[in-house]
Amino acid sequence: MNIKQLRGIEGAKQAIGLTVVIDIMRAATVAAYAFGRGAKSIIPVSTKEEAFALRDKNPEFLLMGEINGIKIDGFDFGNSPSEISKVDLKNKILVQRTTSGTQGLINAIFADTIIFGSFVTCSAIFRFIQKNNFSDISIVSIDSEDEIFGHALESLITQGQFDKEKVRKELYNDPGVEWFVDPLKPDFPKEDIDFALDFDKFNFVCLAKKINDQLIINKVKI
Repeated sequence: MNIKQLRGIEGAKQAIGLTVVIDIMRAATVAAYAFGRGAKSIIPVSTKEEAFALRDKNPEFLLMGEINGIKIDGFDFGNSPSEISKVDLKNKILVQRTTSGTQGLINAIFADTIIFGSFVTCSAIFRFIQKNNFSDISIVSIDSEDEIFGHALESLITQGQFDKEKVRKELYNDPGVEWFVDPLKPDFPKEDIDFALDFDKFNFVCLAKKINDQLIINKVKI
């Protein structure tokens, strides 16, 4: 098994084999919570214009996402797991646009299998890998804080464990979460950090597949 640690959108473009695109703060975490609240599927897109165009054709679709962390005007939801965890999304199809996470998914063009990765689905990802014979695994950390998850996942794959308390401390001290402890930035609620660190909350992976030239994320129980 060959494991590569990659970084950013350029890293996503180089990813092959099983590719885990990581955006724990917050897109991948939000996607998992959306499925936890009953969402049927999630369509990741690159731009807000694509999102609005999809809803114009499908008025029942709900839009969630951000630009530079701020909820997009006209979207139903922002990019906050603490927000999405309170919403009934049973059988809903969501369109997700974010500055980092969805861009990573869309740019993983050479990947055979794509998972949207976060701590809330960490053990499920590990079990998914165990059940399948992947010769190449690409772990793509979109932002700096995602490298914490990337190394934890590699440790889980190779050693069967990682130090959760160490991870918790590292994340709280990472520059990537500074805005989440600033009371003047309401789009970045502090509780989102705790939601992102709810290890193994869900027993499924967020698996992205291309269907009719459209990338679609579905929940796959493991």
